Amino acid sequence: MIEQLRGGAKNRLPYQQIHLMLGMLIKAADRLNVYQSYSIPEDHSIVRARHLEKAGEWFQSIADLGPLQPEKTLKYGRCHRPGRSVAYCSLHEGIALTEIRAELGQQYVLSTFSMPTGSILLPVGELDYFRRTEQTYLGEALERSKENYKKILDRDDWALIALFDAFLADEFIRPAETQADYKVTSAMAEVMFHGGLQFGEPIDAIIYPSVAFRAGTNFAVKSSSFHPSKVRLVESETKIIEVTKALGYGIHDYRVLTRLKSVKSDGRLEWL
Repeated sequence: MIEQLRGGAKNRLPYQQIHLMLGMLIKAADRLNVYQSYSIPEDHSIVRARHLEKAGEWFQSIADLGPLQPEKTLKYGRCHRPGRSVAYCSLHEGIALTEIRAELGQQYVLSTFSMPTGSILLPVGELDYFRRTEQTYLGEALERSKENYKKILDRDDWALIALFDAFLADEFIRPAETQADYKVTSAMAEVMFHGGLQFGEPIDAIIYPSVAFRAGTNFAVKSSSFHPSKVRLVESETKIIEVTKALGYGIHDYRVLTRLKSVKSDGRLEWL
């Protein structure tokens, strides 16, 4: 199945069939205990970037900073299908700006959120990353994950497991030129978020490698988990910026136009 998908079948097969194939592969990986979710040991910051389509028209509601409403999600994305919604975030603002292809002179909202201790994360491609670097996506924050990967690489069937994880990692870092290029990763996310798998507790977010920012890390946070009771907006670190330098390779500079002062009880944003 991996050879079929790598060889171009995803461009010919319907999404439903790819979803079925990925479901079979991931369920097999689940039985082999390849993918293990984990709870983060401390609060962790993530950054979400949004483009202001009209300069000077700032977002007015806290809902504007989160994921799109499902009915407005009309196309396939890296970790969603039409009708599903996730919040795409990054490990830091440099990755977030690069992911949305921030342009010179354009205005963006940079929102920082805090994922609380105990949030359940599921890394994709992290075994492949560890096999190459002996590091994990979140470094010392999840040092114990290294022991799990060492055990997997000592197993007799390690090569098969490494192949599957490397395949998914490769799909995630592949630039998308058409909607078909999102079929594999969106089907994978659908299975992991909504496929009823027993990775432990229900997962709040998938961690995956960045396409645009080499060695960068992104988060796809499930819409139901992107809620003030689970993911807290850090008001003091939320701002509207205008890009003053866009040099490529993830190198940006910007000026801050305003910062968030507070969020009203009805969800309205008050800017300084």
